[in-house]
Amino acid sequence: MRIDLVAEDAFDLVLTSEQEWNLFEQLAIDVKGRGEGWLAKRFGVLVDDEDWDELVAPELTEKFQEDVKVVQEIVARSFAAWQQEQNQEAVERVEPIEEDELEDEEEYGLIPITAESSAAWYSVLNQARLAIEGKWKLSILKESEDFNDIENLGEERLAAFIRDNFYTRLQGALLELLLEI
Repeated sequence: MRIDLVAEDAFDLVLTSEQEWNLFEQLAIDVKGRGEGWLAKRFGVLVDDEDWDELVAPELTEKFQEDVKVVQEIVARSFAAWQQEQNQEAVERVEPIEEDELEDEEEYGLIPITAESSAAWYSVLNQARLAIEGKWKLSILKESEDFNDIENLGEERLAAFIRDNFYTRLQGALLELLLEI
């Protein structure tokens, strides 16, 4: 995957393998965490306020869900556009692709991220990272000696670690290129 800056206030995530779409499918799973409202309730534990669950948590949950919806719609539109492009290319091409016709780095679609959607993206990535941390305790793992022995992590925990790193890097790109904080 690479980032192509397309304007001062937008960039494209250009997918360079078909499997990279799986990261965005998994993002939708990761962001659900422990069910609806889990993150707002988690934040409520940090605040000593009796009204949190009744007044703040529902509004916060709604905002988080709106952010998820924005990101999921962008990903769904991007995936559908890529599939349509693939179908169109298949219809237009009657002869098989010759090896010398292949480009060095084939593209498997792109996901546009604009300044307008960047806050939703940041929120969703953060929600997913918090959910991963809650489930896999990666911060504890990183501090332990077990982290140096990747073979002992287990497949699911290693996959969670890789996704967490991807989400972190994408948040960094958002901060650097689009968000004004």
